[in-house]
Amino acid sequence: MPLSSFKAVFFDVGGTLIRVHPSVGDVYAKHARAFGFSGTADELNKEFRSQWKKMGGIESLGNKSGAQVEEKFWKDLVFEVFQPFGGLEHFDKYFKLIFEVFRDGSNWKIYEDVIESQIFRKLKERKIILGIISNWDSRLTSTLDSLELAEHFKFILPSAVVGSAKPDKKIFAEAVRLSGIEPHEACHIGNEIKTDFDGARNAGIHAILLDRDNQFDESIQPRVRSFFELV
Repeated sequence: MPLSSFKAVFFDVGGTLIRVHPSVGDVYAKHARAFGFSGTADELNKEFRSQWKKMGGIESLGNKSGAQVEEKFWKDLVFEVFQPFGGLEHFDKYFKLIFEVFRDGSNWKIYEDVIESQIFRKLKERKIILGIISNWDSRLTSTLDSLELAEHFKFILPSAVVGSAKPDKKIFAEAVRLSGIEPHEACHIGNEIKTDFDGARNAGIHAILLDRDNQFDESIQPRVRSFFELV
């Protein structure tokens, strides 16, 4: 089904529109040198992935929302990432710094197919409402602003602000409400099966799985390798 047949199209963010550049470990390491860290970016990437999985990602906040809840999640996670290396000197100071660093667009990269396909401009020309549904915290709008992406969207819904994380239905329902349409008139595009693909479908919304690295089973359809396939 072509995207032009929908009244609204929603997008996931991390792994769909943008990614950390060059990597989480690289950004952590660069700023941690001054705080006594002497390991490698690869080691930090490994610890970050392990801790993210252990804590259940930002989805683990469930229906909790607010600045304090978000900061505690990230502070606990970052603290644990550095524990195997003996921790950091003045950890609180480091955490304050790194929390702001990731708000900034310079540590994120927009995927090339997002820019080159001009998907947002083309959908808006067809009067399609665009929105963001992301398992993220309240820094999301600032990050998308600094990347000059925020302006494309009618609304930006970070899970930690809404108090609902994909695949929960509430965050999808909120996107539908803000669009002023029926669920079946919308489509959600994301790069994860459980949160994006199944989450949207369970909320009565059409879903397209973005699989740039061809890592998912071909039986999952509709599935695309790039935004070029959608415009």
